[in-house]
Amino acid sequence: MVRFKVDGLDVFFPYEYVYPEQYQYMYHLKQTLDAQGHAVLEMPTGTGKTVALFSLITSYQLAHPATGKLIYCTRTVPEMEKALEELRLVTRYRVSELAKDRSAAEDHQMPDAGSAAAAAAASGGAGAAAGPSKDKSMSKGHILAIGMSARRNMCVHPSVSQEADRDKVDERCRQLTAPWVRQSVLEKEGNHELCDFYESFERHGATTLVPPGVYTIEDLKTMGAKANEPFCPYFAARRLLQTANVVVLNYQYVLDPKVSQAALLGTGVGRAPPSYAGAASAGAQTSAKSFAANKEPSIIVFDEAHNIDNVCIEALSVNLNRQTLEASSKNLTKLMDQIEEVKRVDQQRLQDEYQRLVGGLRDAGQIDADMFEHLANPLLPDDIAKDVIPGNIRRAEHFVSLMRKVVLYLKTYIRVFEVQSEGPLSFLHKLEQETSIEAKTLKFCYERLRSLLNTVRVTNLDEFTPLTLVADFCTLVGTYWDGFIVITDPWPEATGIYDPLLQLSCLDSSLAMQPVLKRYQSVILTSGTISPLELYPKILNFQPVLTESFPMSLDRDCFCPLIVSRGADQVQLSSKFELRNDQSVVRNYGSLLIDLVKTVPDGMVCFFTSYAYMEQVVAQWYEMGIMTEVMSHKLIFLETKDVVSTTLALHNFRRACDSGRGAVFFSIARGKVAEGIDFDRHYGRCVVLFGVPFQYTLSRILKARLDFMREHFQIQEGEFLTFDAMRQAAQCVGRIIRSKSDYGIMIFADSRYSRQDKRTKLPPWILKHMQAANMSLSSDVAIGVAKTFLRQMSQPYRVTNASRLDAKAVHALEAKCREMVKSAFLKQHGATTTDAKMEESDKPFTDKAEDNTTATGSAAEGGAAASSERPAKRVKVEEL
Repeated sequence: MVRFKVDGLDVFFPYEYVYPEQYQYMYHLKQTLDAQGHAVLEMPTGTGKTVALFSLITSYQLAHPATGKLIYCTRTVPEMEKALEELRLVTRYRVSELAKDRSAAEDHQMPDAGSAAAAAAASGGAGAAAGPSKDKSMSKGHILAIGMSARRNMCVHPSVSQEADRDKVDERCRQLTAPWVRQSVLEKEGNHELCDFYESFERHGATTLVPPGVYTIEDLKTMGAKANEPFCPYFAARRLLQTANVVVLNYQYVLDPKVSQAALLGTGVGRAPPSYAGAASAGAQTSAKSFAANKEPSIIVFDEAHNIDNVCIEALSVNLNRQTLEASSKNLTKLMDQIEEVKRVDQQRLQDEYQRLVGGLRDAGQIDADMFEHLANPLLPDDIAKDVIPGNIRRAEHFVSLMRKVVLYLKTYIRVFEVQSEGPLSFLHKLEQETSIEAKTLKFCYERLRSLLNTVRVTNLDEFTPLTLVADFCTLVGTYWDGFIVITDPWPEATGIYDPLLQLSCLDSSLAMQPVLKRYQSVILTSGTISPLELYPKILNFQPVLTESFPMSLDRDCFCPLIVSRGADQVQLSSKFELRNDQSVVRNYGSLLIDLVKTVPDGMVCFFTSYAYMEQVVAQWYEMGIMTEVMSHKLIFLETKDVVSTTLALHNFRRACDSGRGAVFFSIARGKVAEGIDFDRHYGRCVVLFGVPFQYTLSRILKARLDFMREHFQIQEGEFLTFDAMRQAAQCVGRIIRSKSDYGIMIFADSRYSRQDKRTKLPPWILKHMQAANMSLSSDVAIGVAKTFLRQMSQPYRVTNASRLDAKAVHALEAKCREMVKSAFLKQHGATTTDAKMEESDKPFTDKAEDNTTATGSAAEGGAAASSERPAKRVKVEEL
């Protein structure tokens, strides 16, 4: 385990060695945090990006107590769990080191120089610590870190947790925890069942139930179920979001306005009613209300951020089909029946709601916590209407009548036989003419529906999902006029299958990102495949402090990228449309696969451009006898659209590799396997990309987005399509290299990869190892290169100093990192503004005295004065 300095910051690193790229990554992170800006950083796969990130940022929080929480966003629950396990290692090592510092300080009656920063942090206190106990505090290195996920993943109720369907879990949870249900039971007026775990949570609160520590989702579930006072881990995690030092969660909790408001990470917290018990403290609400004026000093990291623009677009897009509209009509009928029932039983309740709407729902404070979570406003925080609900929809009956008109109009609008597209303004103009509904009324639909469902006390909210989708559509189309398009497609699945789809699609990915950039002090986008770096700030509309791609230091050339452009008979290989049905191309692809399964040991993974193309090629391979020959060497498993069958296929694929039988996994370049499954070690000794994974270029939504980017960001269609295809390709081939001791062959089987405009958009760490002689190979030559590579890899693996840092190497690398940062800053902001920017960002590039200099005492004092907030730089590596 190693403890060293990064630009004067004492960093606790829980492993024996530090890779050069890890140190460079941490140095750039440090400069970004000092400058209080944003960054885009690319670090190769398998080089310890997560642990480097946690080591640096948690050390920065310790040294700078004013720094807010770290919000770490990733895509899947397994990735969240792995990240929290890495954080646990970092925290455990830091606690042990600080304990040694305190012991040494007590022995010597004063802290030594090596522990000065830690002692200062201890004496200064750490106000960010959440509910620390007497023996576990931030000053001792302990933190509170939690993972947040959906109810389905966190519920511990004996019967509710057994439900397989996510919506059913949410519905049953609400039936047990809704405020009016609890009130009726507590007042002995009802016979409803309550959730004992939630009741215990309400009695004791999360901070008393969960002491400081690092908690994965499974940890919280175990603690909640087995504690002396069992509690609900889901609601405990929600409450701790505001007070934890580190939060690990899914992208949607930050980017999707509905989910982010529900989780109280977005500005929706400022709109949360005072009665939102069990969700946030009053102080947190006050802080959220005032964040617009001053950015929160928190740090938000989007890991695996190569597809973040697509996540932003999906967060603000809505799809409606005939089934959804029919179901929404039934929802309205049932809602009207419930309104009549309330009129009969408790007329005053509806009258009270009307009076609240007259005064403004925002200030009424009458929406319960669970309703707020399920039906948070789909708009971005700055765009939520500040006016009161219009008079024509304040009465429940009037609102239902208006929604009936809207649904009826949409049923007529969707009944087309040719693809239609228009902007929101054109759509609203037609709607006003046909229904006499004012466009400005539509923006209040979601808010009004939420209030009404709360008033009639609906517990099975998921049953009303179709109606909430329609209200979502109305609210978005009534609010946003630029950056959106309304498209009606009568044949969304395939020509001849009539199932019209109405799509309100967001075209501007920067819309969902702007509230995050405005609120948080530092936003870090990072991934192993986020090239070209300069395109992300452009399409997300922000100015980063730094953009950098780091090389991969290797003890040996452990991966071999090859571009196979021709078959053994010199026929061009490509998946482009005009060659897809060419028998010679399909046969040559099959011959390449056969040669590879004869050559490569253990596991292989093959990626196709789409499900349709995979099905077409596999069917032809069966007819040609290729599949039979492949299966004589390795078993074949396929990814399907069904998650359960794909999971089972992956399990059996691993079993075949573990048993020595060997296997090939056929997958899709934009599928779930390509995005989240690692084929490390013997599971992935070779990855093959059959074709270039371009998007479907005839898609109306894609065409509209390309037009939007060309008009607003000056990004040409070909540039974006190539960028998008290459990032998907890089993500696929990166699945097989997960550590420096790993090895594998990367085969790009399409002649188009040989073109410079395609090839140069691959990450630099892949291009560095792509030899010029391997950029346009025939399949037989590629097999020869693969055999040579595998023979080299079969030799014993010897660790060298090329990928390990000692004290002297760290010292030399810090000077190099400083020059890299200065160069990146110059490139990003221009030479004319460099001096001013450096002054504004606390002089992150100021040269300080080095350990090996022979400066006089006065010079050394001057160097220390130039950086008064941080100790003079001292490189020190201690191996334990």
